[in-house]
Amino acid sequence: MQSSFLLILTVILSQWVASAQDDIPLLRPEERQVVDAQTAEFNQSLMPALSDAAKSTVRVWGGKRRLAYGTVVGDGHQILTKWSEVARAAANLRVETSGGVVLDAVISGVYQDDDLAVLAVRGQALVPVRWSKESPRLGAFLAASQPDGRPAAFGVVSVAERNLRVSDQAYLGLVGSLDFAGPGVKIHEVEAQSGAAAAGLKPGDIILQVDQRSVSGVLELKNALVGRQPGSKVNLIVRVEGGEKPLEVLLGNRPQLPNFPGDRLQQMERMGGPLSRVRDAFPMAIQSDMRPKPDQIGGPVVDLKGRVVGITLARADRTRSFIMPAAAVQSVLKTDPKDPALVHERAIAEAPAMTARESAEQGRGLQQRQDRLRRHTAEMKRLLDYMRQEMEGLNP
Repeated sequence: MQSSFLLILTVILSQWVASAQDDIPLLRPEERQVVDAQTAEFNQSLMPALSDAAKSTVRVWGGKRRLAYGTVVGDGHQILTKWSEVARAAANLRVETSGGVVLDAVISGVYQDDDLAVLAVRGQALVPVRWSKESPRLGAFLAASQPDGRPAAFGVVSVAERNLRVSDQAYLGLVGSLDFAGPGVKIHEVEAQSGAAAAGLKPGDIILQVDQRSVSGVLELKNALVGRQPGSKVNLIVRVEGGEKPLEVLLGNRPQLPNFPGDRLQQMERMGGPLSRVRDAFPMAIQSDMRPKPDQIGGPVVDLKGRVVGITLARADRTRSFIMPAAAVQSVLKTDPKDPALVHERAIAEAPAMTARESAEQGRGLQQRQDRLRRHTAEMKRLLDYMRQEMEGLNP
């Protein structure tokens, strides 16, 4: 019990130490000395767990600029790194090993869905990483390695591994009413040409059950669909005019909402410092609160026992970073990567020009999604106003 308490206390202290210099710029000299000493002491305490992983960690350079970190894989002549960070310097890449050796490197393949590139190096084989067979649990402490054995970042698992691609998530095709008191979920809107629409669901209907699971609230409905795959079916019990009836609904793919450049959300994301170019929509990722820099992405991540549980994928925002689990990395490495010379060309070639009709349909679809987003925003505002009124009632 005491050791667990000390570990939690160490994690809290370490997070404060790591952010103190960035978040508290007006430290007095004596206070800064204390912070620096604590930072050095904490980093030193992590080095035994990072010692093995550091031997398989390299820095990737493009000319004189550090672009990313890399993880040595295969027979020691291949390095896995962050594709979007090294792509622009593909003709001038070098890697620096834990022993300070610098080797020329070329991109031999690309795993575009995972934003990973495979670099090939010649000469003496480097030390390949040894993957852990265990996946870190929620709340587990993790650290990302540097070639010199120091931590590049550290934190805890905040969300277990999951698919981040919106289009891979199951979708009923409806919007629930936020001001309905229940029981059940009252339908506010049904998406045209969705599984819900095909099954005959209409605004005003109330969903009571999803496959024997009672639901009462939009969040419970969403949780009832976790783990479902697009193309599968769910059985609903729905209250309609005249009573209750069972319905079978074919789940579709969740549509990708449009991005609005320059919005407030993107500004808030960047408040915590520079972010990775590609930082979302990964097929499989663990979410953590560690704070690596974008040019430190691509190296191994270890648990407190020094086991390599994955690699860093992206710095997403002030509080989120993504890690690719070791099992997912090994699975990807068993497949053939794309030729780097064809990645961009193929993406363009596979996007045929739209006809005028297709363009008009796409425009109407975008307008519908924008209108739906505005309605959701208005509903959220009403919910926040309601919560504020409730709080004022508790504190007259």
